[in-house]
Amino acid sequence: MSNSQAVSPRCRSCGMPMSEPAQFGTNADGSGKREYRCCCFRKGDFTVKLDKAAFIERQVKIAVEKMGMKVEQARAMANSVIPTLNRWRS
Repeated sequence: MSNSQAVSPRCRSCGMPMSEPAQFGTNADGSGKREYRCCCFRKGDFTVKLDKAAFIERQVKIAVEKMGMKVEQARAMANSVIPTLNRWRS
């Protein structure tokens, strides 16, 4: 598989792809945290402090407002993806 075909890692909190190191989160010591996006995990801690249900609703709102998805489509996607990510497994 060539680099142009390589699959980008996905954030284990929100599921969004990360294609370059600047998008990775950071540990408390400033080192990179490849498992999470910078908007989800910064300086060794999660940036959004919500339970899983509230986080799903937040992601639905983002998908509708910023990606132009229909609410039903966004909710179905969030409900199928978010619970499978490491941060939200219980």
